[in-house]
Amino acid sequence: MSVSSMPRLGFRALAALTLVGIAVQFFLAGMTIVGGGTRWEAHAATGGAVGVPIMGLFLTSFIAGLREYRSMAGGLLGLYLLQVALAASGQGQPLIGALHPVNGLLMGLLAARLTLRLGFRR
Repeated sequence: MSVSSMPRLGFRALAALTLVGIAVQFFLAGMTIVGGGTRWEAHAATGGAVGVPIMGLFLTSFIAGLREYRSMAGGLLGLYLLQVALAASGQGQPLIGALHPVNGLLMGLLAARLTLRLGFRR
């Protein structure tokens, strides 16, 4: 493996980690809703943790060779920030807060698209 392929490998790992993290978020929300033993605190903590690889994706998209993915990484970051705002507004504005899972779906779709693009391109 060449040194130049290391940033791409790390970027691919961050994209996959983001996708897995979003899937875990849906699982934790489902477990909380059906009473499977978890509470919203696990969902909230995991949501905060998902921000780390998303920020990493955005920052590493400035490396040469990864710039073509910057718009998707920036889109994920923007959707993540919106996700946090939607969660925070859910108590006082339930109709706005109800968009939280819809935005989560958009994040998952974008993360899947990015992960698939990285997996099939050389």
